[in-house]
Amino acid sequence: MPTSPTPRAAPWWVERAETLLDTKDLRTMGLGALWELFERFSFVKENVESDLLLIDVQARPELQALWAALEERALSVSEALDAAGDEVTQQLRSGVLTAAHFRERWEGFGFTEAEGRASTAADDWLEGLLRISRITTGQNRPPFGQVNMASRAHRISDFLSLINPGKRDTVYDLGCGNGKVAITVAASSSARVKGVEYGQTYVESARRTAKRFALPNLEFIHADVRDVDMSDGTAFYLYFPFWGEVAKAVARVLGGIARTRDITVYASGPRHDYGEHFLEQVSQGALCLAPHRMDFSDVMVLRSAAFA
Repeated sequence: MPTSPTPRAAPWWVERAETLLDTKDLRTMGLGALWELFERFSFVKENVESDLLLIDVQARPELQALWAALEERALSVSEALDAAGDEVTQQLRSGVLTAAHFRERWEGFGFTEAEGRASTAADDWLEGLLRISRITTGQNRPPFGQVNMASRAHRISDFLSLINPGKRDTVYDLGCGNGKVAITVAASSSARVKGVEYGQTYVESARRTAKRFALPNLEFIHADVRDVDMSDGTAFYLYFPFWGEVAKAVARVLGGIARTRDITVYASGPRHDYGEHFLEQVSQGALCLAPHRMDFSDVMVLRSAAFA
């Protein structure tokens, strides 16, 4: 007697799709929750190749309806996310949402790590508003550049608390990627903010995002950081954007600025082939190193030694 063929196991995405379709009413969800849901939909759609999907549907025709429902629901989530973000955007553009209130709003969501996710409620809200994924590979990345990994909200909050930037300040975000830090700092303060980025696709993305908010105190510079005149800067933010000779050159430039004016450098990254170049400026008397803080052990806060 011939044996029956072994039933083909359901593709990995089926269970995820069924779970995503069984979510609550989008009208009851806030901006951060919508972003978290949007990313979950995006993960499934981006990781199911069209050729493999065709094979799945040929083996189990009923999956065609499931995939169609998934795409329709993903579109609804995207539209709801746009609507929630547009509301905040209009408040920023009109001045109804001041810089202080904007900062209070995103910080108010908190920095507790979500279970099973490398994110917090504050990050979900900011990234949903900006439509910026935390990790992007981008294009045109130089040999000395990192894969873009957006800074966590807790780190941005720490930077703002330490610097307390005002109208007389110019903040540089060096290696700004898609612009999460630069846009958030510009919307949360009255300081002039300049994001510097080598990757063209990153800069274009950051400029598109910034254009929505029409922040007069924000600009993005597409350039090799070594070619940028940063002499007007009072605060510099670096989240391990580069290493080697570029890190050494930037540290040397910042050390030179520190000898002429009072600046603060907020540099996060490993000591080897990155932090060591800033510490060299400390040993040469240009910068002084502030004490480490337990929550940010990878951060070096450096200030002009002559003005300390």
